[in-house]
Amino acid sequence: MRRKPLAAVLVLLSAALVLGGNALLEAGWGSALRSIADRVLPNPEITMWAAAPAAARGALDR
Repeated sequence: MRRKPLAAVLVLLSAALVLGGNALLEAGWGSALRSIADRVLPNPEITMWAAAPAAARGALDR
């Protein structure tokens, strides 16, 4: 029986976080929140690969 009040509290807390976050974004705090999230949350490394030149592509096809 204790699970129902806990679930209700979690639902209300989730709704408050979503609505509060949206209010902050609309108030112009989006870039500040994004900057804080970039520093706090782990982000995967992104590796960019350049396309092979046409001459190398021909050599690789053989």
